[in-house]
Amino acid sequence: MKPVPVLASGGIGDGAGLARALEHGAQGVSLGTRFVASDEAWIHPAHKQRVVESTADDTVYNELYDVWWPGAPHRTLRNKTYDEWVAAGRPPPGKRPGEGTSIGRRRLVSGDVQDWPRYAVGIVPPNFEGDIEYVPMLAGESCSVVNDVKSAAVIVRDLVRDAEAALSGG
Repeated sequence: MKPVPVLASGGIGDGAGLARALEHGAQGVSLGTRFVASDEAWIHPAHKQRVVESTADDTVYNELYDVWWPGAPHRTLRNKTYDEWVAAGRPPPGKRPGEGTSIGRRRLVSGDVQDWPRYAVGIVPPNFEGDIEYVPMLAGESCSVVNDVKSAAVIVRDLVRDAEAALSGG
């Protein structure tokens, strides 16, 4: 049997995390949250800013956002939707606060405008119009080490530089 490359994923957002993964035998890593806060990410600017301002303690693992993707677990930043759901006693789908209402809208590539239902999961685009504090802001615990929004090229350059420094004891 041929060796299978192993990629580490989850909680990695900087060169130190990359170095730890490599030290534990991974051949590479997969990063999500770090690239949410990139210039190229087609994500609402307020979402990017919340990632930069947040720590792991601001994230919650849940299946709350199930419109468009039922039963999909995800990690999001705490927001009004989550806090109001918790305050209501974590009711099941069909009994949640504001369920069935639109919290905003987005323009699709086709030019059509689509309502964004409360509890819908998805990447919130820059053209979203509505209260951003009600939409899911997907983010992992690595947001603790994401301190700025910068280009993907600079993110990769910094990851490699910092991992090399960590691996060489620098």
